[in-house]
Amino acid sequence: MAQNRTVVSESPLKAPNLVIEFPQISLAEDEGFTTALADLVNAGYTEAEAGIFKPGYLRTSASEIGSFIKAGVLAVASVPSPETTSHRQPLGCIAIKKLDENRAELGLFAVVIEQRGSGIGRDLMDWAERWCLENLGGPGVAIAQLDLLVPTHFTHPFKVRLDLWYTKRGYRITGSRDFALDYPSLAPQLVGPTEYRVYEKTLA
Repeated sequence: MAQNRTVVSESPLKAPNLVIEFPQISLAEDEGFTTALADLVNAGYTEAEAGIFKPGYLRTSASEIGSFIKAGVLAVASVPSPETTSHRQPLGCIAIKKLDENRAELGLFAVVIEQRGSGIGRDLMDWAERWCLENLGGPGVAIAQLDLLVPTHFTHPFKVRLDLWYTKRGYRITGSRDFALDYPSLAPQLVGPTEYRVYEKTLA
């Protein structure tokens, strides 16, 4: 997988010296780095999926994050760590899983809560879509796909906001499936009936 790297320009809201890249494989063994990433993902998903899963459910773990880094599928937004010059502090991430020659699935999308609204989420999504264009079928052929987990027994405000955000970016719903049927091992963790909606966008 190409080791694309983007240095994001500084802005009044965004953390300075922000870099988006596939981290070096060695960081998969850096417990501080993988734990920080797992913590920010779990914190974000705990809020974004409140009322969907029972209390105590965690979206990921440091070991899983490490495996994603080793596989080269997790892009990370980070800044220099204030504690050391040799390490970086993660502020967000997005996974890019190639499904076939023309399609990739985007997932594990999260930004540290303190940086929401700064534009890091937009930059991560822009980065992922650009990667798809450069590494898949080409303009007009590359397709980015993502899933949105939505409860069907109540209206979830965070999911409504995400649906609007994805729609504004050009994503369209192409179908939906019962989450419990496709992921039976996680079904006991659900509070109520839940579906995941599949969105896709043709990139050009």
